[in-house]
Amino acid sequence: MAQTGLFLGFVLGVALLALTVFLTGRGWRQYSVTSVPTPTGGGSSGNAGESERERGSGSGTAARRWADDPTVLSLVFLLAALGFGAVAVLFVGGSTIPEGVSDAAGPVLVAGTLTVVVTYLFYGTYHAARGRGLERSQAALLGSWVLGLLFVVGVALRLVGLL
Repeated sequence: MAQTGLFLGFVLGVALLALTVFLTGRGWRQYSVTSVPTPTGGGSSGNAGESERERGSGSGTAARRWADDPTVLSLVFLLAALGFGAVAVLFVGGSTIPEGVSDAAGPVLVAGTLTVVVTYLFYGTYHAARGRGLERSQAALLGSWVLGLLFVVGVALRLVGLL
């Protein structure tokens, strides 16, 4: 039974990797918008700030290029998935894994999952708000608001007894 699950996970991982390579190789990132709406926040456009930043420091532009590269993002995702898989194997490992390592793997999985979810929610909200023309402080406010709402929902579920 365990071999079937591992084989199925391997096949799905290979399919996901092939789909990622297929989609990143199609050139869809070369699409450019012909008319960009102006931001409603009363400030300057976000593109002007980026061009000033790109002229400033060389390390900032290299980091931005790496962050925008789909291959780098795919490799980071693959390494994170392998890391979570390795910790999960340690968590459900048998008698060959020391008990202290197996006991510590559970909290590591929970903490890692919570970190990924919180970071995803905050950055996703921030990035979406910035893409719609809001300033950085307004976008950070929206991201913090989403995390606060998540916390309130968690407390409410805990008070009701569902958590």
